[in-house]
Amino acid sequence: MTQVVRTGDKLLTGIQAFGAWKLSIASEIKRYRLWLHEQGLSSVDLDDRLARALRAFTTDRILLAFVGEFSRGKTELINAILGRHYKMRLFPTRIGRTTMCPTEVFYDPQANGPYIKLLPIQTRSSAIALSSYRRQLEHWAHLDLDLSNTQSIQRAFEEVAKTREVTIQVAESLGFEIQFLESSSKKAGYVHIPAWRHALINIDHPLLRMGLSIIDTPGLNALGLEPELTLSFLPEAHALLFVLSADCGVTASDFAIWNNHVKDLAARSNTALYAIINKIDLLEDEDALYPIDVQEALNRLVRFSAQQLHLPVENVLPLSARQGARSFVYDDNDLYESSRLASLEDALATSVITSRQKALKNVNLKEVIEIVDTSLQTLSEKRSALQKEYDLFNRNEKDVEVELVGLTRLVRKEQEKHNQRLGVLQEGKIVLEQHLGRINELVGSEKLDWHFNRAKESMANAMAFGAAAAIGIFFQGLKLDLRRLRDEMDGAEQTAKKIYQRYMQQIEQQLEITQATVDIEQYINEFTELEKQAAPYKNRFGSLMANQEKVFDHFFDTLAREARRVYEKAREEAARWCKQVLVPLMQQTLEAKKRIDDQLKRLDHLQMIDATRDTRLIEIKHQLEELAHQEDFLQEVAFCLQPVELS
Repeated sequence: MTQVVRTGDKLLTGIQAFGAWKLSIASEIKRYRLWLHEQGLSSVDLDDRLARALRAFTTDRILLAFVGEFSRGKTELINAILGRHYKMRLFPTRIGRTTMCPTEVFYDPQANGPYIKLLPIQTRSSAIALSSYRRQLEHWAHLDLDLSNTQSIQRAFEEVAKTREVTIQVAESLGFEIQFLESSSKKAGYVHIPAWRHALINIDHPLLRMGLSIIDTPGLNALGLEPELTLSFLPEAHALLFVLSADCGVTASDFAIWNNHVKDLAARSNTALYAIINKIDLLEDEDALYPIDVQEALNRLVRFSAQQLHLPVENVLPLSARQGARSFVYDDNDLYESSRLASLEDALATSVITSRQKALKNVNLKEVIEIVDTSLQTLSEKRSALQKEYDLFNRNEKDVEVELVGLTRLVRKEQEKHNQRLGVLQEGKIVLEQHLGRINELVGSEKLDWHFNRAKESMANAMAFGAAAAIGIFFQGLKLDLRRLRDEMDGAEQTAKKIYQRYMQQIEQQLEITQATVDIEQYINEFTELEKQAAPYKNRFGSLMANQEKVFDHFFDTLAREARRVYEKAREEAARWCKQVLVPLMQQTLEAKKRIDDQLKRLDHLQMIDATRDTRLIEIKHQLEELAHQEDFLQEVAFCLQPVELS
């Protein structure tokens, strides 16, 4: 046994670096917001944009989802990923099913200590969504966790894996498919079902503290039972680990999970998809009658699995979660190397963190940098005007008088132009408000409610012959609305483009201001993906039996919530765009107005040139120095906001 060398810390160090980067960006946004307020340059719309960017950097989390049939080693793999810190298996493992319900693992900074919260399985008979139950903690059983006491951990997780014996009728009413359930050995007509619907586990761990969250799923029946898993949780995952076992390869039940719930997620840009071939240690049998070349066998298994699942070979990772978990328990680096756990940690550190950083940079950070650049440009113009005034006062008195007259005219002319620019913006706001009104008509709450009510009526009439068709019509209506919204936004963007052009004409220069755009097509695609994810349930409920109606209602409620989320998100983004597309121009106008006002005040005091010459020179010098400090500050902020690649 050898002492562990931290060869696999890339995931931890990567997440720590990512977290530190987010904190540094958040700090710079806070500094810049404070500077805007101190300079009197903030506005409601501008502050709202910066606040949204700040929230993105302070609340961002990385979600890992573990999916696969039971007994594939998902729980042990979680132990291996988290085990380095505690030097033990956090979650008990044994032969057979250890995870009976979907389980989330995270860090709760508001909690007094580690805990497990469990939602009773009978809540499935309620129409209340799982997401709603998360806000109603009175329905959850609460267990405190003592991570220093192995027996305490064992007892707590035995509760998570607890089952109940119920009649077949009760099991069916809760949505279970009987063929996936174990029959009671004591009572005829009874089966075992999970005692709990969902588990929330809070522990203090460096990876979790830095923003990592994990969700573990029990297997095919759980995914089919709980639509929110496949319609909400899994699409939100930044990395999805599809766990297989080296001793059996890709089985029929593995394929069922892959085809029905996983493969469509591979097309999502924000989800890294890996197939994990676990239990490779089972291939190493020194006492076997016919020894095999383990590495060659693994290579064939990886290639074949990649071919079956249509994944790149590099996204199929063979490893031993058992060896990885044991290596930390026993401080055995050789065992860690044999586990090949480092390949997964490196892959997650590279793909997931890189993609999350890219997403934040391309949207939120880009927007902040553009706002800061506008402020820098305005300060530069102000400094140039002050320098000209300073040079003017350093000349002889006669020249000063002549130039002051001209400068006064120039400033007043700039004021007139400012008023013209303000007129352009006011007219533009009126036109954009008209677009906003049409947006609310096209995809407003009333329209959305109409779609839901029509769908419910259609499905109530279609129970006997085809609820799936009614769902198809439901999605067609939603996508038609968004296509009309897309056309409306195309017109609104053309309107904004003309406003920008007129504004540039008024200032007689080309400012480096980027006009924002909104992509409605992505939400249409989300509906398409959501419909794909719902396909297995549509097929299951093609025609409904009486005892399935409650289960179907739960499925449709979940589907409707996800559809509502996408629909409202599209409307909110479109509306926000209409309200904020002119913010860069308004920011520039506000800063220009402040500069003109300052200039006019100075010019009003220049009637007594001789008396004010020396004073004014000192004043301008101080102002130039202050501007230089402000420019240095903004350049520092801009430098700190520049994208960096995390390695």
